Amino acid sequence: GVIAGSLITGAPITIALGLGLANTIEALMGAWILKRLIGFHNPIDRIRDVIGLAVAAIPSTAASASIGVLTVSWFGSGSQVEFFTLWATWWVGNLLGILVITPLILVLRNFLQQSKKPGQILEGTLFVCLLILVTGYVFGTSNGSSIFHQALIYVIFPFAIWAALRLEQPGAVTVVFIVSGISIWGTIHGLGPFSQLPLNESLLLLQTFTGVVALTSLTLSASASERRYAERALNRRVEDLAALNDASKEFLSNPDTPALYNSICRLAVDRLGLKTAWIELASGEISGEHTLTVAAVADQSRSSSMIEEGNIAPALRKNIIHAQQTGTTTVVEKVGSANLLSTEPGPDNYLSFAAVPLNYGSKAIGVLAALRNGYEGFPKEQLLLLESYATLAVIAIQNSWLFDQVRLGNEQLHALSHRLMVIQEQERMHLSRELHDESGQILAALMLRLGLLERDAQSPELMMEHIAELKQIVTDVLNNLHGLAIKLRPASLDHLGLITALQQYIQEFSQQHGLQVQFDAEEIETIRLPAEMETAFYRIIQESLTNVALHAHASRVDILINRRNGCIVMIIEDDGVGFKPVPMADENRLGLFGMRERVQMLGGNFLVESALGKGTIISVEVPYAR
Repeated sequence: GVIAGSLITGAPITIALGLGLANTIEALMGAWILKRLIGFHNPIDRIRDVIGLAVAAIPSTAASASIGVLTVSWFGSGSQVEFFTLWATWWVGNLLGILVITPLILVLRNFLQQSKKPGQILEGTLFVCLLILVTGYVFGTSNGSSIFHQALIYVIFPFAIWAALRLEQPGAVTVVFIVSGISIWGTIHGLGPFSQLPLNESLLLLQTFTGVVALTSLTLSASASERRYAERALNRRVEDLAALNDASKEFLSNPDTPALYNSICRLAVDRLGLKTAWIELASGEISGEHTLTVAAVADQSRSSSMIEEGNIAPALRKNIIHAQQTGTTTVVEKVGSANLLSTEPGPDNYLSFAAVPLNYGSKAIGVLAALRNGYEGFPKEQLLLLESYATLAVIAIQNSWLFDQVRLGNEQLHALSHRLMVIQEQERMHLSRELHDESGQILAALMLRLGLLERDAQSPELMMEHIAELKQIVTDVLNNLHGLAIKLRPASLDHLGLITALQQYIQEFSQQHGLQVQFDAEEIETIRLPAEMETAFYRIIQESLTNVALHAHASRVDILINRRNGCIVMIIEDDGVGFKPVPMADENRLGLFGMRERVQMLGGNFLVESALGKGTIISVEVPYAR
């Protein structure tokens, strides 16, 4: 453009090329400084941008002026004095052009794309009209030599302040453009406060004045914008904290776990500006891969139904799994809203997706997934808020799980206490029946035989018969009492050890119930375990075999006890009908709960594996340091 203009005005081709080179270097140097060194924002909404624009303008315009003046001097005509005067005029003119025209182009480009309120339009129109009237009066009259008229120059600055504080960048560049345009026109025509000096000096003063107005207006407007941004950011932080506070209150007031999941998703949509939110929780591992199950969705829209059914794009599923496995947030842009499986949605239907891990310590218990309108992803502030919300949510979820565990533990304890009382009463009834029906009858027979012995005291043969019968009766009493003692606690467990006591019990159990029980003990046949450990293992095997006899309909039971990796390991396996695992609080499974309690009191692990038609395996592992 400069080359064409120079050629049209009759300048030689060498001068036209030199001027074109000067302006090109000025633009490239200024752009490089602004982008690489300053980090310039086109709206010029930071004080850093204003200072950066001025800093970038100085060397770039100096280079342009130097090349241009050298071109004119070499290929044109001019003395050394004219060289320095021309360079100064050229440099100041270019510098003023950058401070006046460049902000106008950059700011109005963004301003015209923004929607304006009627009040802003009215205020802007009134401002422009008043500014034109005042500036026209200051620089459009010929009595510029009076002190009063020269003092009117300062009337421009209230308008600059008004524009900067109320209208910000659009108002500031409008002030600079109108004031510079009217003041240049008036000074060239011998009007205004700068017209009393020679033209070059008048233009130099005018350029200085215009530069001051430009820097003042742009700096004040940038300061106002930064203050507005800071207030807006502060208000957002306050709203974010209020949202987190409200969420924490609702989480604490909602001990029901499923309802808590729904509250987390609903509040994420209502308070965090999301379209859809859902929770997927880890439910163990299958073949080494984490499995995730949808626990709750924010609403019942079409997308939510698809989410509940697991019909989401493979790319989103991959990011959800990645977030759960790595514990890091992932973001996906341009997700189709009409169909989460769509790969080419319409431009108005784009959504952004984020998967935030629910980290508890070093482990992710699940993922909070979110969709928001727009395709540009999640802003940094919203993503940080979502991560903070997820942290609060995972604490609430953990507390809810702990509450459920405490409640379940209380239910188990109540059920176990009830069962113990029932067992105690049953044991008392059994002892009463044994003493009355067995031992009582035997003792009654003993009294009868003693009476017969007394009656037949004169007959030696009859006395010998009665004595033999009395011996048999006493033997039966001893056997009954011995059987009762073994049922209460076998003496062999205390005197001979666990292995011998189990061998005796298993032999009697096999004979009584007709079951094949294979018992193996490895590496512990000759050692005595702590008394509480031997008692626990004995009672667990006793309870297990009783359950097999009553419920399993099994033909074979295998029992293995050995020492492995610093632990005593016991495995009880039957080939019975099996059962479907249920919570330990179930009344029909309190025997298993009692076994688990015995093992946990020893600091061990208790595991039950069973399925209908596939038998049952009970595994016990208790730490043992010899």
